Amino acid sequence: MKSPASADRAALHEFVAKHQRFLLTTHVNPDGDAIGSEVAFAAWLLGKGKSVRILNDSPTPPAFRYLTDGYPAEVYDEALCDQRFSEADALIVLDTSNKQRIGRLAKHLDQHVIAVAIVDHHATHEGFGRINVIESEMAATASLVYEIMRESEHKIDARTAEAIYVGLSTDTGNFRYSNTDAKAHLLAAELVALGVQPQVTYERVHATAPPGRLRFFGEALAGLTMLEDGRVAVLDVSPEQFARHGLIGADTEGLVDMPRVIRGVEVVALFSEVDPGKVKVSLRSTGRVSIDQVCVRLGGGGHEHAAGVQLRGSREDAKTRILPEIAKLLAALNAAPAGGGKA
Repeated sequence: MKSPASADRAALHEFVAKHQRFLLTTHVNPDGDAIGSEVAFAAWLLGKGKSVRILNDSPTPPAFRYLTDGYPAEVYDEALCDQRFSEADALIVLDTSNKQRIGRLAKHLDQHVIAVAIVDHHATHEGFGRINVIESEMAATASLVYEIMRESEHKIDARTAEAIYVGLSTDTGNFRYSNTDAKAHLLAAELVALGVQPQVTYERVHATAPPGRLRFFGEALAGLTMLEDGRVAVLDVSPEQFARHGLIGADTEGLVDMPRVIRGVEVVALFSEVDPGKVKVSLRSTGRVSIDQVCVRLGGGGHEHAAGVQLRGSREDAKTRILPEIAKLLAALNAAPAGGGKA
């Protein structure tokens, strides 16, 4: 008897075989796993003789643009989106199973008849596709894409391997987060054997920051506040700061992880407002507190120890909604019997 996961994968393979014209998308403010997964999936589909377009709500962050050479990732425009939906007979959504998280593309799903499949590793939503391949045990969506490609005996070249490696390495924090398991390291080894050069890839992704990004980080870290007896670190960045340094939302990548090194910190919360009235909340736990449901209840999602949500209103409004929930989690942690907290 097939496991649910293998049955879902089999259904995805049938879905791909059935359709010819594909549109790929991912979540707003795409990260390395989102872009890497899109590029690898596009390579797989093109290898099968399919036509493929990539269209995202947000621009590709500069650190990952080199991956999209040959696989242009278009940015949302209403007329363009209508055209792409009209041309395609199937939509593949990668690295999110939350309809709201694909941003402005979501409304077009109600305006066009199109088959939808989801490929994701976030367990906070059940998916909105006809086919939903959601495997939370995977370290990254790129890891799942790799296994799907292998199942079809697709030959993976060095360029595609690098896209998968970027997804894997960025989503595991360069193999230091709690989702880094033996399978993640084994996959990394296979990708290196396929031609990935870890040092070169690291420099392409992480050694591309303009000076303004470091100044931006410095300003944000200078405003760090500590709550709940030093167990919660809060960062706050304004639209003016983004504008002053010429940055976009994706440029906060890595900022929320920095305060995790502070002794005694259980949770880090970053409230970033790129555009007035739109606040991106990023939460990280150092391991004992599960913070995903805080975001899920507000329409976001993520993992047990790394999650996010976008809220309307001011940063102060967002803090009023988020920080009391974190305080409740810490109170529950304190009330748990010795040895009863989550690892």
